[in-house]
Amino acid sequence: MNKNQQRKSSKSVHPKLNTIHTTFKQAFIIKKNPFPWIKALNAGVAAALPIVIGFSLGYLEYGLLASIGAFTYLYVFNQPYAQRAKRIFCVTLGMSLSMVLGSLLAPYPLGTAIVMGLIGAIAIFIFGALKITGPSALFFVLSFAMATGMPNDPSLALLRGGFVFLGGGLSWIICMAGWFISPHGPETAAIKRVYVELAYFLDSIDKANFNTARHQTVLVMKQAENMLLAGYSSKRKTDTFTKLFLLNEQANRIFLEALDLSVEKNLTIPPELAQSLRNLAHAIESKKQKTVNISKLHGVDKEIENLSVKIYNVSRILNEPIDKIQQEVRISKPSLKTIFLNAFDKNSIVFLSAIKFGIILMLTAIIAYSLGFDRSYWVPLSCAAVMSGPTVIATFHRAVQRTFGTIIGVLLASVILVSVHNGYMVAFIILCLTFLTELFIVRNYGIAAMFFTPSALVMA
Repeated sequence: MNKNQQRKSSKSVHPKLNTIHTTFKQAFIIKKNPFPWIKALNAGVAAALPIVIGFSLGYLEYGLLASIGAFTYLYVFNQPYAQRAKRIFCVTLGMSLSMVLGSLLAPYPLGTAIVMGLIGAIAIFIFGALKITGPSALFFVLSFAMATGMPNDPSLALLRGGFVFLGGGLSWIICMAGWFISPHGPETAAIKRVYVELAYFLDSIDKANFNTARHQTVLVMKQAENMLLAGYSSKRKTDTFTKLFLLNEQANRIFLEALDLSVEKNLTIPPELAQSLRNLAHAIESKKQKTVNISKLHGVDKEIENLSVKIYNVSRILNEPIDKIQQEVRISKPSLKTIFLNAFDKNSIVFLSAIKFGIILMLTAIIAYSLGFDRSYWVPLSCAAVMSGPTVIATFHRAVQRTFGTIIGVLLASVILVSVHNGYMVAFIILCLTFLTELFIVRNYGIAAMFFTPSALVMA
């Protein structure tokens, strides 16, 4: 082989190797997402408190069962409280039912594998159709799988499911505690962010960051709209919610007007308007009386004056009683029946993803149980965790992360199981592990797996 052939050969091989190396390397990238300190601490408390109560009453095993239900807190995100209450209750109910079914089917490996696949498929379908972010099917499969690893006693199925439900109920109480302080806190924060981004967008006009600011503003407004739709209830509409909805509509009008002035008419927008939006943003989330004075601009172009009036109207929505605001709120969103029927189609990505997830999970469980591994349920459970990746590359990343995270997690669990025998110490360790899991899951799944694995092993 001459030198030219060697060069051609190296060029044909190296790019492939480089792609594999790059993809593998990406699995260990630490994202720069902010740490969710409060959520992580609440998740740790929700997981540890049932163990403390159970051990104090002399029933550590029941406390550990209830702690499985505390995994429902990991489904808490920045949802409106109206939606959060229903979602976490449904997750609690689903995990309790999974525990009951796992306890009943534990003596029947084939039945266990089939139902595990069905649970995974149903959860993936529901979460996909409703576009719910989070762990999806993972903790339903975990609850079912862990039940199959417990001593076979179908008579204890309802008792086990009941304790999981109690643990989930405790998580529900913790995640809903903020409602007493600010019933519309998540929606308010979303609308405040809209006005902050809107001010940033006005500042970016005629600057290099204009396109980035425009894209970010549209994204934030869409998120706020989805937040308001999620928190909407036709049976119970408060004045605060109505004002937030009107504020979001007004923000859309301001954005379109400013976009038209900057792109179509090439006008310069005075910096005072951006500052007015920042003042309004601060007033939206202020706990004190929401009074903010915004002055109309005079002696400027007619178009700029119209934009100034639109910003001034925001202060009117904030300051005046709702019955004096001459604007109607019209909200329409599809029913659950419509959403599920649209997703239940042979060409639907959601439906196909659910079927694929369920079949692979079922086959994995059948193979694991037929080979007679000790605690075979860890095999399909790991499979469910890996398949939770939204794309093929993300799934590969999860496989790599899961492998390394599990190896370190098992070693950590071995040290804990050998050296720790006090119930309160177990509770404290579960608190720390859950806290670290939720803290690092936003940065890298592999790091989170190092803490999630020993936590699940200790409970098992």
